[in-house]
Order: sequence, then C-alpha cells, then structure tokens
Amino acid sequence: MSFEGQTIIVTGGSEGIGFATARRLAAGGAHVALFARRPDVLEAAAEAIRAAGGSAETASLDVAETDKLVAAIRGVAARRGRLDGLVNNAFESVHGLITETSQADWRRSFEVNVEAPFIAIQTALPIMAARRRGSIVNIASLSGVRARPASAAYAASKAAIIHLSAIAAVEAAEAGVRVNTVIPGATNSASWKRAVAERPEINVQGAIQQIPLGRLAEPEDVAKAVCFLLSDEAEFITGAELRAEGGAYWRR
Repeated sequence: MSFEGQTIIVTGGSEGIGFATARRLAAGGAHVALFARRPDVLEAAAEAIRAAGGSAETASLDVAETDKLVAAIRGVAARRGRLDGLVNNAFESVHGLITETSQADWRRSFEVNVEAPFIAIQTALPIMAARRRGSIVNIASLSGVRARPASAAYAASKAAIIHLSAIAAVEAAEAGVRVNTVIPGATNSASWKRAVAERPEINVQGAIQQIPLGRLAEPEDVAKAVCFLLSDEAEFITGAELRAEGGAYWRR
C-alpha cells in the first residue's frame, strides 16, 4: 500500500498500535505526525522512523486538552499543506466495578476515548473536505462490543466511539472523506504488558484461550488493518467495523 506524499496524524503514536501504524505508514511514503503525552518516548519513536528512512514529526500533548489537540492538527495541516489521514488511537484504560469507579475516572475515560476523537474529527474533517479526500480510522476495542465485569468506563467509551464513527462516516461521505473503526482484542503491546504487571486478575493464558487463532495480536497485526482502511485499497469502504482480534468475538 502506497502512502507516498500523504500526511497522516496518529494519536497515541509513541508505542503499541499507534507506533506500529505510524512506522508502517512512513515505510509506505507518508509523513507521519505522532501525538502522545511522554516527550521522551515520543521522540524516540519518531527517531526510529527517521532512522529507517521515514518522515516524522511530533507533538507532545494530552489529547484531553482539546485546545492543544485542535492547534496541533491545524498546525500539521498548515505546515504540510494537506491532511490525508487521521488515526484516533490514544486511549485511557480505566477498569473497576461500577461501584468502585469514581466519577473522575469515568469522565477521564470519556474525555480521552470519546471527546478527543470527536474534537479531532471535527477539526480534521473540514480540512480534508476542502480537497474532497481523506480517511479517518478510530481505534475501538473488543470491550466495546462485549459485556465484561470491571470494565464499565472503558467499555462504554469504546462502544461510544464505534457509534460515533458510524455517524461520522454518514456525515463525511458527501465530502469524500471515509471514516472507519478498527476493533482490536488483547494485543501484546507495552500498555498490555503494563496492565498485566499492575493487575494480577488478568489471566494471560485465559485470554489467549479465548482467541481462536491461538495467540495475542501483535501491534503490527492491528496496524495492517488500520493501514488498509487508510489506503486507496479501501476507497469504497466507510462506516465499517473491522475486528482485528483473532476471532475472539465469537468465543462467548
């Protein structure tokens, strides 16, 4: 898949699915703009892309600070003279029983997982519409389509982004912009590894047993799905929900 000459923003681009996606896009010729919170990790990711011959820039920000998010998106588009793609990948993982989840954690989950993508889409769409071309991919989660205990804030926010994507797809189609969703399951990313270390209730082998393909996803597995939806190969696909979870959806 060629992304030659394109400019694509990836939020949460410093590691995991976001970094794997950005690296793949850059290898295909795109200039990638990585947004993430930790400057050191963010710059290391961009340098790795540049060392491999790719083109990358960074913006260190928390996507929940929506004024900064809007400014960063507009800044990338102004400097590059175009914006071809947006990947809303940054997320907040809040877990706990409903009775144990604070309002602050609930709000934080929705600020990062729903409000920030909404603002990013709202900002990017007119820029893309001016050229009648663009592709937006939102990263949801299998939790957004499955009911599991101790996941209300995270799961509800991911269910919301799935439906927001569908509405955005319908509204953006007339402007020539496509909007799709990728739904990963358990993925062997840095955030997953941190969760396993911090939450003893996570049963890694149990999670693998729920995946018919018999292993956790690697970030690159999900990145391939994201890049496909961003690419011209998917030019007649919008409003889709592409599950990249090894068949785990069917293991009830």
